[in-house]
Amino acid sequence: IPNEILQRILLEVVLSQGDSAYLNISLVCRRFRDIVGHPGFKQEAHFSWLDSVVNWNNFSKEFCEEYRVNYTISECFTCKTLFKSCPPGYKGGGKRGVLEGFYSTVDWPDFCSQDCFCVSGGQL
Repeated sequence: IPNEILQRILLEVVLSQGDSAYLNISLVCRRFRDIVGHPGFKQEAHFSWLDSVVNWNNFSKEFCEEYRVNYTISECFTCKTLFKSCPPGYKGGGKRGVLEGFYSTVDWPDFCSQDCFCVSGGQL
């Protein structure tokens, strides 16, 4: 199968299963891992997910520029786990049509969870 077709298939798998699919897919074979591990693939999956939960035509250009943004992978200061660090905006697990919520602030930047934030001495 050509890479372009395989990318489309794997993108559909990620969008139907969410972020957890990245690990499962990457364990199948090196070719799959290389495809889903590519930053361009992750960016396309993220924006495809965002487009599935938000009708951007309902919002101003400024709103879209502020909230239709990509995430980064960061290491938690407390437990050293890698986590999806999202700027303020729409949050979810990457599953098509499933939205966890809209957050205007990041309550515990640089931490994977509220628990890690509190363990490190942070105050809520």
